[in-house]
Amino acid sequence: MIRIETTQIGEDGYAVSGEVSGDLLDLAQDPVARSDGPIRYDLTVERAGQELVVRGQVEAALRLRCSRCAQFFSTTARVSSFLHAYEWAEHPEFLDVSADVREDLLLEIPGFPLCHGSCKGLCAQCGQDLNEGPCGCVPPEKGPSPWSALDQLIATPGPRPPKGGTGRGRK
Repeated sequence: MIRIETTQIGEDGYAVSGEVSGDLLDLAQDPVARSDGPIRYDLTVERAGQELVVRGQVEAALRLRCSRCAQFFSTTARVSSFLHAYEWAEHPEFLDVSADVREDLLLEIPGFPLCHGSCKGLCAQCGQDLNEGPCGCVPPEKGPSPWSALDQLIATPGPRPPKGGTGRGRK
Protein backbone atom coordinates (compact mmCIF):
# COMPACT_ATOMS: atom_id res chain seq x y z
CA MET A 1 0.00 0.00 0.00
CA ILE A 2 1.28 3.46 -0.89
CA ARG A 3 -0.04 5.56 1.94
CA ILE A 4 0.69 9.27 2.27
CA GLU A 5 0.13 11.06 5.58
CA THR A 6 -1.78 14.23 4.66
CA THR A 7 -0.99 15.79 8.04
CA GLN A 8 2.65 16.08 6.90
CA ILE A 9 1.87 18.34 3.93
CA GLY A 10 3.48 21.74 4.45
CA GLU A 11 3.49 24.97 2.45
CA ASP A 12 5.94 23.51 -0.08
CA GLY A 13 4.20 20.15 -0.26
CA TYR A 14 5.41 16.80 0.96
CA ALA A 15 7.75 14.41 -0.85
CA VAL A 16 7.50 10.68 -0.35
CA SER A 17 9.49 7.91 -2.00
CA GLY A 18 10.01 4.23 -1.44
CA GLU A 19 9.17 0.72 -2.58
CA VAL A 20 6.20 -1.58 -2.18
CA SER A 21 5.78 -5.19 -3.17
CA GLY A 22 5.10 -5.94 -6.82
CA ASP A 23 2.15 -7.99 -5.58
CA LEU A 24 0.22 -4.69 -5.67
CA LEU A 25 -0.14 -5.24 -9.44
CA ASP A 26 -2.06 -8.50 -8.80
CA LEU A 27 -0.54 -10.33 -11.79
CA ALA A 28 -0.11 -13.78 -10.21
CA GLN A 29 -2.74 -15.38 -12.49
CA ASP A 30 -1.99 -13.30 -15.59
CA PRO A 31 -0.74 -15.43 -18.53
CA VAL A 32 1.22 -12.57 -20.15
CA ALA A 33 2.65 -10.37 -17.38
CA ARG A 34 4.30 -11.09 -14.02
CA SER A 35 5.74 -8.80 -11.39
CA ASP A 36 9.52 -9.18 -11.17
CA GLY A 37 10.39 -7.01 -8.19
CA PRO A 38 9.20 -4.08 -6.14
CA ILE A 39 7.30 -1.03 -7.33
CA ARG A 40 9.38 2.10 -6.81
CA TYR A 41 7.78 5.50 -6.36
CA ASP A 42 8.94 9.09 -5.98
CA LEU A 43 5.94 11.35 -5.39
CA THR A 44 5.15 14.88 -4.25
CA VAL A 45 1.85 15.90 -2.66
CA GLU A 46 0.69 19.52 -2.73
CA ARG A 47 -2.40 21.34 -1.59
CA ALA A 48 -4.39 23.04 -4.34
CA GLY A 49 -7.50 24.60 -2.84
CA GLN A 50 -9.71 21.76 -1.65
CA GLU A 51 -7.66 19.15 -3.49
CA LEU A 52 -4.49 17.21 -2.94
CA VAL A 53 -2.41 16.92 -6.10
CA VAL A 54 -0.03 13.97 -6.28
CA ARG A 55 2.61 13.95 -9.00
CA GLY A 56 5.81 12.10 -9.64
CA GLN A 57 7.22 8.87 -11.04
CA VAL A 58 6.49 5.18 -10.50
CA GLU A 59 8.08 2.09 -12.02
CA ALA A 60 7.86 -1.67 -11.75
CA ALA A 61 10.06 -4.51 -12.98
CA LEU A 62 8.04 -6.98 -15.05
CA ARG A 63 8.38 -10.27 -16.88
CA LEU A 64 6.30 -10.29 -20.05
CA ARG A 65 5.54 -13.15 -22.45
CA CYS A 66 6.54 -12.31 -26.03
CA SER A 67 3.52 -12.40 -28.33
CA ARG A 68 5.61 -13.99 -31.13
CA CYS A 69 7.88 -16.58 -29.49
CA ALA A 70 6.02 -17.05 -26.16
CA GLN A 71 9.25 -16.68 -24.12
CA PHE A 72 9.29 -14.47 -21.01
CA PHE A 73 11.60 -11.44 -21.01
CA SER A 74 12.38 -8.71 -18.48
CA THR A 75 11.33 -5.10 -18.86
CA THR A 76 10.32 -2.11 -16.74
CA ALA A 77 6.99 -0.33 -16.81
CA ARG A 78 7.49 3.39 -16.08
CA VAL A 79 5.06 6.21 -15.49
CA SER A 80 7.17 9.36 -15.54
CA SER A 81 4.20 11.71 -15.31
CA PHE A 82 2.02 10.27 -12.55
CA LEU A 83 -0.58 12.96 -11.80
CA HIS A 84 -3.80 12.58 -9.83
CA ALA A 85 -5.99 14.90 -7.76
CA TYR A 86 -7.99 13.88 -4.69
CA GLU A 87 -10.58 15.66 -2.55
CA TRP A 88 -8.81 16.67 0.65
CA ALA A 89 -12.01 16.35 2.71
CA GLU A 90 -12.18 12.65 1.84
CA HIS A 91 -8.60 12.07 3.05
CA PRO A 92 -8.10 14.13 6.25
CA GLU A 93 -5.33 11.95 7.74
CA PHE A 94 -3.90 9.78 4.97
CA LEU A 95 -4.21 9.20 1.26
CA ASP A 96 -3.84 5.76 -0.35
CA VAL A 97 -2.71 6.13 -3.98
CA SER A 98 -2.13 2.38 -4.51
CA ALA A 99 -5.08 1.85 -6.84
CA ASP A 100 -4.04 4.72 -9.13
CA VAL A 101 -0.39 3.60 -9.16
CA ARG A 102 -1.53 0.07 -10.08
CA GLU A 103 -3.82 1.31 -12.85
CA ASP A 104 -1.23 3.63 -14.38
CA LEU A 105 1.44 0.89 -14.39
CA LEU A 106 -0.93 -1.68 -15.92
CA LEU A 107 -1.74 0.78 -18.71
CA GLU A 108 1.98 0.83 -19.58
CA ILE A 109 2.01 -2.91 -20.35
CA PRO A 110 1.88 -3.28 -24.15
CA GLY A 111 -1.00 -5.23 -25.69
CA PHE A 112 1.38 -7.33 -27.80
CA PRO A 113 4.74 -7.39 -26.00
CA LEU A 114 7.83 -8.31 -28.04
CA CYS A 115 11.08 -9.58 -26.60
CA HIS A 116 12.83 -7.65 -29.40
CA GLY A 117 11.73 -6.08 -32.66
CA SER A 118 13.33 -8.75 -34.85
CA CYS A 119 11.76 -11.72 -33.01
CA LYS A 120 11.04 -14.46 -35.58
CA GLY A 121 8.35 -16.18 -33.53
CA LEU A 122 7.35 -19.83 -33.69
CA CYS A 123 6.99 -22.17 -36.66
CA ALA A 124 3.29 -22.45 -37.46
CA GLN A 125 3.67 -26.19 -38.18
CA CYS A 126 5.91 -27.60 -35.43
CA GLY A 127 6.14 -24.80 -32.86
CA GLN A 128 9.96 -24.50 -33.00
CA ASP A 129 11.29 -21.15 -31.71
CA LEU A 130 12.74 -19.71 -34.92
CA ASN A 131 15.03 -17.39 -32.92
CA GLU A 132 16.98 -20.50 -31.89
CA GLY A 133 17.38 -21.66 -35.49
CA PRO A 134 15.36 -22.97 -38.41
CA CYS A 135 13.14 -25.99 -38.02
CA GLY A 136 13.04 -29.02 -40.30
CA CYS A 137 9.53 -28.42 -41.60
CA VAL A 138 8.89 -28.42 -45.33
CA PRO A 139 7.16 -25.20 -46.32
CA PRO A 140 3.58 -25.78 -47.44
CA GLU A 141 3.01 -25.86 -51.19
CA LYS A 142 1.95 -22.58 -52.60
CA GLY A 143 -1.48 -22.88 -54.10
CA PRO A 144 -3.45 -20.23 -55.88
CA SER A 145 -3.81 -17.04 -53.92
CA PRO A 146 -7.27 -16.29 -52.58
CA TRP A 147 -6.82 -12.93 -54.32
CA SER A 148 -6.11 -14.44 -57.75
CA ALA A 149 -9.75 -13.98 -58.85
CA LEU A 150 -9.38 -10.24 -58.24
CA ASP A 151 -6.07 -10.20 -60.12
CA GLN A 152 -7.92 -11.58 -63.16
CA LEU A 153 -10.48 -8.79 -62.96
CA ILE A 154 -7.76 -6.17 -63.05
CA ALA A 155 -6.02 -7.87 -65.99
CA THR A 156 -9.25 -8.07 -68.01
CA PRO A 157 -10.05 -4.82 -69.79
CA GLY A 158 -13.61 -3.74 -69.44
CA PRO A 159 -15.75 -0.73 -70.23
CA ARG A 160 -14.49 2.48 -68.72
CA PRO A 161 -16.63 5.37 -67.57
CA PRO A 162 -16.34 8.56 -69.64
CA LYS A 163 -13.83 11.15 -68.53
CA GLY A 164 -15.17 13.56 -66.00
CA GLY A 165 -17.14 11.15 -63.89
CA THR A 166 -19.67 8.39 -64.15
CA GLY A 167 -21.80 9.95 -66.86
CA ARG A 168 -24.57 10.76 -64.42
CA GLY A 169 -24.63 14.46 -64.00
CA ARG A 170 -27.03 17.33 -63.71
CA LYS A 171 -28.12 19.17 -66.78
